[in-house]
Amino acid sequence: MHYQKNAFDIVVTNEKGKSYKTDGKTNEDYYAFGKDIIAPCDGEIVLVVDGIKDNTPGILNPIFIPGNTVIIKTQNNDYLFFAHLKQHSIIVKQGQKVKQGQLLGLCGNSGNSSEPHLHFHIQNVEDMNSATGVKCYFDKIQVNGFLKADYSPIQKDRISNENK
Repeated sequence: MHYQKNAFDIVVTNEKGKSYKTDGKTNEDYYAFGKDIIAPCDGEIVLVVDGIKDNTPGILNPIFIPGNTVIIKTQNNDYLFFAHLKQHSIIVKQGQKVKQGQLLGLCGNSGNSSEPHLHFHIQNVEDMNSATGVKCYFDKIQVNGFLKADYSPIQKDRISNENK
């Protein structure tokens, strides 16, 4: 699937690298579940899907792969794809203009997702079936405790947007 090239699956972990607080049997036990998902830039909402139930952790839904989804079209005609959002949490509508930092919805566990996390990628066209993934660079991002500019995270990087 070319649209998943350069994609990020972002989980929230504690300092020990665990993504849940106790046993991981409920979505609410995961640090990521219910966290704000915000627009990284200005754009227009071109797709909203918000009726897919959140999974029980460990049980995937391969019928509705992305689950609850928001796609933002940027001024550069890139398409920012946010997947696995929490059911009924998306507060933007198709056709709406959004600003950087605006709330889109909450992190969930819908679709082909084994635990609460955000799937994020950039693609070159709106239709995920014919899209190709585009590499994503962050203007400024904390990576493994160091501030980096124009950086594209790699697997196992510990990232944060907070200055610590």
